[in-house]
This record gives sequence, C-alpha cells and structure tokens, in this order.
Amino acid sequence: MKVYLLFPREQSNYEDVVPFRNDLADDLLLDSIVNVMSKNDRFVFQTCKRFLSEPLTDIRHIYYRQAAIKDAIGNKRTVLDLYTTVAEVVTDLSNCRERNKKKGNPSAAVRVIDSIEILDILATGLERLKNEITVSYGKFTSENFVKFYDEFLAEFDAGFLLMIHEKKQALQALQVGGEIQISARLGAGLKADNFLVNSVVEYQSKRKFEKIESLFSTLLKKDEIRISFEDLQLNRDCKDLENAGLLHIANGFEGFSREIQKFFDTLRQQLAFLYGCANLHTHMSGMTFPLCFPEFDASIKSPMAIGLYDLSLAISMLRMPVANSLPDGDTLLFLITGTNRGGKTTFLRSIGTAQLMAQCGMFVPAKTFRAGIYRRIFSHFVRKEDAAMTSGRLEEELSRLSKIIDYVKSGSMILLNESFATTSEREGAHIAEEIVQAFYDNNITCFFVTHIYAFTKKAYDENYQATQFLQAERFEDGTRTYRILPGEPSMTGYGMELYNEIVGV
Repeated sequence: MKVYLLFPREQSNYEDVVPFRNDLADDLLLDSIVNVMSKNDRFVFQTCKRFLSEPLTDIRHIYYRQAAIKDAIGNKRTVLDLYTTVAEVVTDLSNCRERNKKKGNPSAAVRVIDSIEILDILATGLERLKNEITVSYGKFTSENFVKFYDEFLAEFDAGFLLMIHEKKQALQALQVGGEIQISARLGAGLKADNFLVNSVVEYQSKRKFEKIESLFSTLLKKDEIRISFEDLQLNRDCKDLENAGLLHIANGFEGFSREIQKFFDTLRQQLAFLYGCANLHTHMSGMTFPLCFPEFDASIKSPMAIGLYDLSLAISMLRMPVANSLPDGDTLLFLITGTNRGGKTTFLRSIGTAQLMAQCGMFVPAKTFRAGIYRRIFSHFVRKEDAAMTSGRLEEELSRLSKIIDYVKSGSMILLNESFATTSEREGAHIAEEIVQAFYDNNITCFFVTHIYAFTKKAYDENYQATQFLQAERFEDGTRTYRILPGEPSMTGYGMELYNEIVGV
C-alpha cells in the first residue's frame, strides 16, 4: 500500500535533487523554525527540514497538501498518536535488523528464525495502527486522510492480519521440528533445481499405533520408494534440500516484510511533517501571532502580502516583529536600500521563508499572502571571510553565484543580500547591473538588498521596468522603525553614524 497524505497519486515522491538546499536553510535561519516543529524529536527535525527545502511547483499539489495540514492542525492529538505508533514500529524493526546484521552470514535456519521476529513486529504494529485508525475514524475530513483510512482498512483487513499470524505460526513450527514439503526437478548434473515449498507442516507427536499404521500403509503402497539416510552422502544431500527449502521460505518472507516496512517508513515521514506543522501552528497561535494559508495566482510575478514578518525572528524574540507589506504583484526586481540595521535582511528573510512555506503547503507568517509559483528558490547571502585565505571575498561570492546560475531557471526566485559589496563601488555597480539584467531577461524574480548606490541610482533614474525601490525607514534623529517602504535610493548608508557609535567622537 502506498501513502498519499502529502502527495496526490500523480506525484507520490519528492524531487530527487534540490540544489543549494543547505545554503537556503542557513540564510533563512530555518533551524529555529524546525526546532519548534520537532519538539526535540530528531527524526521530525530532519524530515521537516527536508520538506521545507523541497517546495512544490504545482498549485493543485500545494492545495492538496494544504488540506492535509489543516486536518492535522484540527486533529493534532490523533496525528501524534498515529506518528508515535508508526515510529515505535519502525524503531523496533530497525533494532531487530541491526541485531541480525551482527550475526554475519547466518544459516538458512537462523534467517527463518529472524523472519519470525520481524513478522511478529509487523503484525503487532499493523494491529496497533488499525486500532488507532478505527478509534479515530470519521475525525478527518480531507480527501488525504479519508482515503488513507479507507484504503488501510481495506488492505489490512482481518483476513490479511490472520494470514500473517498463520504464516508466523508456520515458521514457528519449524523451530520445534516441523516438516517442509518440497518439490523440485532434476537439473544439470542430475542436481535438484527449481525448488518449490509446497507446505510447512507443524510437528505432530507420534501416536501410540503410528508405527503399525505406517507398516500397513507401506504394504498397501508397494510402489513407494523408501530411502535410508544412513548413507552419509544421502544425508548431506537431504540436508542441502532442507536448506534450500528454508532459504526459499526466508527469501519469500523477507521480501514480504520489506514491502510492509516500506509502508511504515513512508507513513512515518509524512506523519512527521504533518505533526511538525501542527506543533508550529500551536506554538505561533499560542503567542497570538497572525498566520494564514496562502492563495496562489500563477499570473503574478511577485508575492503580495499584508502583515508579513520574519518567523525565525519572532521565534527567537518571543514577540511580534515589525511587519511589512508587499502590495504589488507585478514586480520582477526589488531593490532594497537604506540604513544599516534597519531591517532589510530581516525583510528579505521574511519573504523567502513565507514563499518557501507557502509552496510546501504550509501556513505563512502574515495576515494575508498571495503568491505565484517559483520553479526554484535560491539565496545568496554574505559569507564570513575564508579563514584559510585561499580566496578573496569577491571571488568567493562570484563563485557561489556562478554555481547558482548553473541551476537557476526561468520562473525562479533569488534573494541577494549585500552581494558584490566587497569590491569598489564602480566595479560592484557594473557586476550588479549585468547580473540583475540577466535575471530580468530570463523572468527571474529578484530581491536585492544593496548599498551600491551607483547601481540603484542608475536603475531609479532610468526607470527600470517591473522594478520596485524600497527603503528601510529611518527618522531624522536616527530612530529605525524596521519598516520597509517605497522610496528613492539614498546616497548614504549612514556610515558616519556607525563610526561614531563604535569608535566615538
């Protein structure tokens, strides 16, 4: 059985390669968000971080996942119970397989015994999960959960579970001297080939008159050939036949067990993400911070938001940060300038985080959020200087950007934070102009926080198309409001103000 809680049937897997996912997670400070989602569960942490780094690119699939997340939020306790049950089964299976690996190259008989233990874990796990589903049946309303519940109950019905128990009992019979009935044909060199296990018969204690009955049976079946196993070679050959039968049984049950374990592994991943989303929603709602499920419009070029804030900052400060808005959805280039420590980088993070969460089917930190779909999302933030001095800052920046350009596609989003600021104003302006123009020509939405006045002033004077000029608000007395508002690029980043604060006058 396949699990479709997060993916519709036509797209039941992740994108295999998501370039620079770690850079994006670091630049947006996603770990602080994922920590809240995971509640110290390492598997939930890793799963949620992975899903957050793999935005969906089909609006239908996003709305499909939204429905599951809304259902999980409304039934958080049930999702936790389901996740806990599945996680315990997967952990028990993993521990069992690890113990079996330490046995090296086990005999066929040992492999059969190992199969009994695994089958027991699976049977118990399926019964526990079925009980959880039966108790909570009817609580969920989304297509995702309703179909999963119905398909699980149909697939793993009473007959299926009974069959597992019967197979397990058959294997246990071999531990106490049961019999394997095998058929085979003669192959090359008169050796047995094409083994088939016909049945596994439970050991039956010998009855009082069994020998007499056997004698009469022999007399009646004169054509039957009896083989004596006193011959050592015959004994070895029979042992080989027995091992072949055991191996056939072990291989069959191991394949069956792997299929059921794959179901548990997939279900655990998808429930972990849903549980993480419910945790985050509970945490943020408890602090009365605004959250909304976004709407999507494939025709707009840039997000439109009211009351957008940086989620990672809100989590770290435990209070509501200054929120900003983006009213125009017809912009390809945002040039953001203004005073240092005025909230520009925070604003950039709020946009990237919200868009990423939106395309993962999640709620976003805003009062309202409407967005298009970006094929890929990239970030290019300033890095610390190379401690080994193997490359300069500008060289390192250009090298990273070059790698991003190798993967960027039309219809992507890129967040540039203080890029090209490590060279002269003139050279930085020239690089920025070439890069930004290339992004524009290829329909790539770009948010660019910069202090390169020569570039931003030229762009403003020449009235670049589909461009918004934003500025970090600052009052005359130096007070910063951390609001990002439309405004003409300013000539200074208030460097003397910083100098006076740090060095003194």
